[in-house]
Amino acid sequence: MLERDFKKNFQKRLKKAIKPTAILQYKQDATTVAGFPDTIILGPEAVVVFIEYKKSKNAKFRPGQKEWGEKLLANNFFYYCVYPENADEVLAELTEIMK
Repeated sequence: MLERDFKKNFQKRLKKAIKPTAILQYKQDATTVAGFPDTIILGPEAVVVFIEYKKSKNAKFRPGQKEWGEKLLANNFFYYCVYPENADEVLAELTEIMK
């Protein structure tokens, strides 16, 4: 499965499960920060979640992606790297976070 197809399917499931306030897509180009997560989810009670999508558990990170994940976690943000092998687990956690 391609990453974009997995992302689309996961977001469909996410919208059905938690009904977030907004799902924002970060599009990387020459003017943006390299490695920033693909998606920002705004939830109730000012919850902000950053998600990086990968097509599989073994997919490689691009430059800056791991560093951004570490920075976000170190600053107490919710950050997930989601791939098909952990999608159910992450969806369950997000459902719990955004009650």
